[in-house]
Amino acid sequence: MPGSRRANPSRPGQARPPRRWVMPTSVAGLMLLLVGGLAMAYHLLSQPGRLPLRVIEIEGELQQLDRSAVEEVVVGAIDGGFFSCDMNRLRMAVLALPWVDDVSVRRSWPDRLRMVVTEQVPLARWGDDALINVRGGVFRPASIQPFAGLARLSGPAGSEQRVVAFYQRVVAGARTRGLQLREVELDRRRHWWLRFEQGLTVSLGRDTVEHRLAQFFRVYPGLVTEPLRRPERIDMRYAHGFAVRWRDEGTGRAHDGSDASEDSA
Repeated sequence: MPGSRRANPSRPGQARPPRRWVMPTSVAGLMLLLVGGLAMAYHLLSQPGRLPLRVIEIEGELQQLDRSAVEEVVVGAIDGGFFSCDMNRLRMAVLALPWVDDVSVRRSWPDRLRMVVTEQVPLARWGDDALINVRGGVFRPASIQPFAGLARLSGPAGSEQRVVAFYQRVVAGARTRGLQLREVELDRRRHWWLRFEQGLTVSLGRDTVEHRLAQFFRVYPGLVTEPLRRPERIDMRYAHGFAVRWRDEGTGRAHDGSDASEDSA
């Protein structure tokens, strides 16, 4: 028909246009096969009894912990093979040991567990039956008798970090004045008490404690100038001074009364 056009039939030997969908489909199919194969292999290998963990390696500088005791805990907590064993359960089992501060656990192909154990380092005693570290973490070993020489800290539940921080501030000032700190107590009324090896007790109260501590350190050298007259108790809770209870080193007896001293500085 005039004005109409007909598509030319393909000439013999002319190349057909490429099928662009063939390559992506093939790649997708291979990927599915690969993922499926890996999933099946993982499923088979993760079955209990497959690839058992045979070797336990424990690293770290241990003084209070017994490596064999740690291994015993780990063996009792293993609940699967290389892939199926619960690593978090293992870690928590080791952390439950009193002297363990931290532990990292990782697998090492094909049958090893590698553990790095960090042991607790006690800063002081906490109460009558526990120890405490520099971060305020409390732990209870079987016996604290070997650490009887450490200072004793105490306070209400939840005050551990606060007491540790205050103890560290007191220690620095006490040493420069020849004082050996024996005890820091935060009582239920939130009053602070300091007790020293020299038999001295200091009451700081609950308000402006840092200021009162600084005052105590400032006035203490002037209170020990007489060899036969030593303070037994110092009360820093006065607005413009402090009260001192003296002990006569010659007789070994304390004065019945308290001497109040003005502190104008």
